Amino acid sequence: MLNFAMVLMICGGIFALPAVMCSGMCSGIGSLAAESGAQGQGIWDVFLYLAIGSSLGSIIVGAMVKKLKKATSGIAAFIFAVCFTGLLLQGNMMGLVSAIMLVVAGIMIFVAPAEQFKNIQKVQVSE
Repeated sequence: MLNFAMVLMICGGIFALPAVMCSGMCSGIGSLAAESGAQGQGIWDVFLYLAIGSSLGSIIVGAMVKKLKKATSGIAAFIFAVCFTGLLLQGNMMGLVSAIMLVVAGIMIFVAPAEQFKNIQKVQVSE
């Protein structure tokens, strides 16, 4: 079950990369649409940086779920999901898929037994 949560977190981060590109394009449109360019640009840039950080963080934490503690990786999955739901304020629906994937991964991490986090075995190559 924990391996599937790892795959969900990594895929959620990879599927969010198009959402990051869309957020970047919306960031440019935000400065044109706002009456005050600096204020309009600022809020769209925040969503862009949240999406970039969440995408990269999801991939990194997803790869390290078994090495991290249960609470750390589970809470990180929920935090990244909340950051992706911020993209919905832009109308960026591509962030919703990644957010759902991360919520499911977070639930699976919290439900997984504690023994799965301690089964890290180092493989040595025999000659």
